[in-house]
Amino acid sequence: MNESLVQKDLRFRYKSFLITEKGLQVKHKSLLRSGEYLLAYENVGTRIYKDNRGIYGLLFSSTLLGLVSVLLYLLRNDGEGVDSSVYFFYFGISIILLILFLITYKRNFYLVKHGNVDAIEFLQNKPSQAEVNTFIDVLKATRNTFLLNKYGQINFGFTREENYKNLVWLANNEVIDNVEFNNMVNKLNLQMQQQNPHKMNFDFSLN
Repeated sequence: MNESLVQKDLRFRYKSFLITEKGLQVKHKSLLRSGEYLLAYENVGTRIYKDNRGIYGLLFSSTLLGLVSVLLYLLRNDGEGVDSSVYFFYFGISIILLILFLITYKRNFYLVKHGNVDAIEFLQNKPSQAEVNTFIDVLKATRNTFLLNKYGQINFGFTREENYKNLVWLANNEVIDNVEFNNMVNKLNLQMQQQNPHKMNFDFSLN
């Protein structure tokens, strides 16, 4: 089972993730900051969110200046008297702008909860997309098992309504689906009725 993931990129960013009994341990470093924290499974989502961002004005300017340099080169070859330093100048500026665009371009890859909250950022395709996907699958499975054991067991020290709220929370956080939810509610009603047969049985449903 792949319980850890280490990621690095050319921008000197470093991230490590470790699946533990209590939650997801995250370490991160960059040129400007570093940190470490433990994220409880209650705050780990199951949805993938991708967002590619960059300063596209740099890419546009780089392309435009590249085309100008090519045009000047063609004019010089046609005998128009264009100095070679001119198109080299525009070509050099074009390359610099392209490098700046690549440095600032980000392919954001997050694991989020419903509503795109509590985002956990991963470096996309580091060390490979397959390894990232495998790790996230293991994380989801571990998270669901942990939460199911913690909130999905009937606690006779709680009221029926409190147990029911735990099941709703599991469903809303995509630990169980609607079929599993209904089965667990039926089990809750049955066992609570057996525990105290003189109390009225409630028919709960997931809205």
